[in-house]
Amino acid sequence: MSSAPQPRLPKAERTRRQILAAAELRFAAGGFDKTRLDDVAEDIGMVGSAILYHYPDKRELYRAVVANLTADLLGAIEVAIEEPAPPRERLVALVRAAARKIAARPAIATIALREAVSEDQELTEGTGPILERVITLFEEGAASGEIRPVHAEPYLFFTSLAGAILYTVAVLPTMADDHPDAPSARDAADRLERDAVAMAGRLLGLSEPRPV
Repeated sequence: MSSAPQPRLPKAERTRRQILAAAELRFAAGGFDKTRLDDVAEDIGMVGSAILYHYPDKRELYRAVVANLTADLLGAIEVAIEEPAPPRERLVALVRAAARKIAARPAIATIALREAVSEDQELTEGTGPILERVITLFEEGAASGEIRPVHAEPYLFFTSLAGAILYTVAVLPTMADDHPDAPSARDAADRLERDAVAMAGRLLGLSEPRPV
């Protein structure tokens, strides 16, 4: 049985999505300061002033891009932590999900690293509630003895993994350019996922992290 055709998006919504996709690539490549609205518009066959109809200025466009990236990543993490499984399995699952999502959408990595050293951070907005749930999951696992974390402080677990995943994804394109024998994007993504899960297992004190 064939599924019903999806309704066509209104033209304004299609245009906003085109702008966001083009802006995501520009902000990831050049950062906020070096990105020009005219360049974003040119990438999708528009004039710079037309973008202002949908986003009043570059800062608002940047915020929309960051919000879109954040929602995509947090959505993947939320699915993992909502699984009906013990804390150790859900913690490993969320690491796997995060590594997979970031590898598939490298702009998350490059923009997150820029945001980490920015005075005007946009990436942290909206992350509080789900981060608190993940911390609670970590603490429940530690209290029950199901995990034996190397560091009792959950933030050290998250920052260690986030740093490894984000940096690896951000530098992969440069490594591929400089080293012809570098692994393909697909092989690199698979390796990153495996390495991230292995690293999570060590940090959680699991000798053999269960596959999820």
